[in-house]
Amino acid sequence: MIELAAATAREYLVARGLLRDEESAQIEELGWGISNVVLKVARAHDALVVKQSLPRLRVADDWPFDRRRILVERDCLVLLGELLPAGSVPELRDCDAENYVLAMSCAEAGGVLWEEALLQRSIDVRAARLAGELLALLHVRAAADPRVARLFADNTVFWQGRLDPYHRTMLRWHPDLATLVEEEIARMLSCRLTLVHGDYSPKNMFVYADRIFLLDFEVAHLGDPSFDAAFCLTHLVLHAAHVPALAEEYLHLARTFWETYAGALAAVRTAQAGATHGPAAWDLAALERGTLRELGCLLLARIDGKSKIAYIRDEHERRLVRRLGRELLTGGGARLADCWTQLARSIREPTP
Repeated sequence: MIELAAATAREYLVARGLLRDEESAQIEELGWGISNVVLKVARAHDALVVKQSLPRLRVADDWPFDRRRILVERDCLVLLGELLPAGSVPELRDCDAENYVLAMSCAEAGGVLWEEALLQRSIDVRAARLAGELLALLHVRAAADPRVARLFADNTVFWQGRLDPYHRTMLRWHPDLATLVEEEIARMLSCRLTLVHGDYSPKNMFVYADRIFLLDFEVAHLGDPSFDAAFCLTHLVLHAAHVPALAEEYLHLARTFWETYAGALAAVRTAQAGATHGPAAWDLAALERGTLRELGCLLLARIDGKSKIAYIRDEHERRLVRRLGRELLTGGGARLADCWTQLARSIREPTP
């Protein structure tokens, strides 16, 4: 088994035909993520990203994760390269299944990583709108493609990468929520509507003037689209909790993202009235309820699960996010439209 590193990768890249012997290239390790070695290979004419999955993630807790998830990412890149507009996902350049390595195209110059912009307190409503549009397009087109059920029916990566380290681990600190969270886990595992990205986060989105360039597909699975919507909303709410002075602005991004996404699904339902399968037949009210419950779970999980959010280090902020998550999960609400004002109010309230 080859273990890639920036200092030793050149020989491997030449052997795979990704570099010529005489070709110069700058190879550097990128600091993204906790689950992979990620190298950027800058050549004279373009740049590649080379990614190798790790058997255990770089977190304090023990977190084993099947390395074959890189093959899930491979299949997802190929499929979405066909289903989504050009420039929405990286192009697959090579897959070494024996060593769990993918090579793909790099994000073009001119894009802004949305997570970095959010951390710099840049409120870009256009980014939220583009993210909502792309997610709706992904879910709609994948729901109509028969390859999704064949390629992504195994949800092992979803269990290992999300439900166990997020939901189950969080329950160690919130045992009183066990019934609600276990019901949510069961619902997620039983719902098989479309391809779910599984990591639909601002950290995986480069924003351009007219599009989102989406990354990281290793948790892709056939499942419940509400997970993707809630995953993105979680990050926007976390930023609101992190910077209370801008809470309403961050929550406006969350509202815009959700309204764009839900509006696109509603338009499909109207255009395909009477259809018995696909998004036109989905219960959109149930999807919204699921998104709201999952948002509550994920807020708690990003504080008390294995994948803790990096920028919330103050205990006061952690208590605030726990309170927000518990309010959403136990409040019994059915509509996201009703929660934005309550979230803003809760963020302004003193936290014990």
